[in-house]
Amino acid sequence: MENQNLLSDELRVDAIAFTHLKETARWARFLAIVGFVISALIVIVAIFAGSIFSTTINQFGGSSATLGTSFIIVFYLIGAVIYFFLSLFLYRFAVKMKQALESTGQEIFGESLMNLKMVYRLLGILTIIYLSFLALAIIVGIGAAAFMK
Repeated sequence: MENQNLLSDELRVDAIAFTHLKETARWARFLAIVGFVISALIVIVAIFAGSIFSTTINQFGGSSATLGTSFIIVFYLIGAVIYFFLSLFLYRFAVKMKQALESTGQEIFGESLMNLKMVYRLLGILTIIYLSFLALAIIVGIGAAAFMK
């Protein structure tokens, strides 16, 4: 069987692919809306967690509550922003895919897939960052264990 270059011929969406893409767009839209809500909740938690943490530390006589509180707020806000953008790209994918399937517009179809690519690119970057921190933690842990003897 010869390798077929899909770019040389027009890529067509048959009935089965159409059904799968339509259902995928529905689920993506649902997950994106839930993601927007969760992002807002994370922002609210960041505000209240920071004030609760600060109050708790001050009750027990801690003096460095400001730094810890600021770290918690910034950490939660960064998480909310990342989750918001993941949800935004997913929502754009869903909306554009629905439009493309209704109008059979190739340009809109391409824009939809570009937004899906952005979701996976952001997830890939976050995975690389997470694995880097994990590797660093393992190296530091091994180094600390070696000096404990």
